Amino acid sequence: MANIRDIAKYADVSVTTVSRVLNEHPYVSKEKRERVRRAMAELGYLRNQQALTLSTGRTQRFVVVLPYLDHPYYGLFVNGLAKAALQRDYRLVMWQTEYQLDQERQALDLLKHREVDGAILLSHTMSFDEMETYRQFGPIAVATVGAPQTISSVHVDHYTAFVAGLRVLAQAGYAEIGIVLSRQDSPSSIARQQAYFDEVELARERWVWTGYLTSEDGIGLADAFLRQQERPRALFFSSDYVALGFLGELRRRGVSIPDEVAILGFDGHPIGQAFGLSTMHSPNEDIGRTLFDVTFDEMNGAASVTNSLTVTYLPGTTL
Repeated sequence: MANIRDIAKYADVSVTTVSRVLNEHPYVSKEKRERVRRAMAELGYLRNQQALTLSTGRTQRFVVVLPYLDHPYYGLFVNGLAKAALQRDYRLVMWQTEYQLDQERQALDLLKHREVDGAILLSHTMSFDEMETYRQFGPIAVATVGAPQTISSVHVDHYTAFVAGLRVLAQAGYAEIGIVLSRQDSPSSIARQQAYFDEVELARERWVWTGYLTSEDGIGLADAFLRQQERPRALFFSSDYVALGFLGELRRRGVSIPDEVAILGFDGHPIGQAFGLSTMHSPNEDIGRTLFDVTFDEMNGAASVTNSLTVTYLPGTTL
């Protein structure tokens, strides 16, 4: 079986150059990189991952920490992460936590024990103070706001984003607006509630629904909504997934959308567009791709970054 020295001799480059190509080092010319890769293919070179880890101190793996693997919201993040990882010849270890703190700790223990090179958290319950104690073991990046300077953050500012959505509703002529959120005490939900009460003159506590995460939750919300004698004329959901469950159930019951109630989602998931859902598009795939890149760059000596991306309105038939 060919080894690195065989590749170097065949490609007429140094062993160091071959090592740099294997490790995706940026300071290799395109011509030499192509020669090395061609030599690897022609000689049938197979990389020994354990040997590579021992020689470089890297595993070529990042752990991705997320609450649910099957939730479409996180699928867009993961798609961006996976595309970026493929370009760098990296692997992603997916770690589902269901918002359990002990699971988040176990995931970051992979970084502590050098089983991965970096950690990317899409949503978490762990405090940043505790998260910082793992920073000494490798780069950490999050898709949430409020991270300290030592932890990279690529995110959407949920206060600003929710204000933008509420103004879309106001410009469409809706004054009586309710909101539907996920976890009541999460930083994003707190920011969204603050935006609601700051922005909507007729905001009411009883028009704030929390604890809705899935399409099934959206179906269940239909009962609670229809039981209210005094209902808002529009609902702004923090998730397209929940909004679609609600939309489908109301249509099943013969409720006219948007004549009886307008619906605005948040995510911009393609499945929502297929059902005509009006929504605020969050660039989650771009966030995922950027999270990978900043983690990779930080591993190679770059400074941590904070990057806030913007949302845009995608019109549909529910508003």
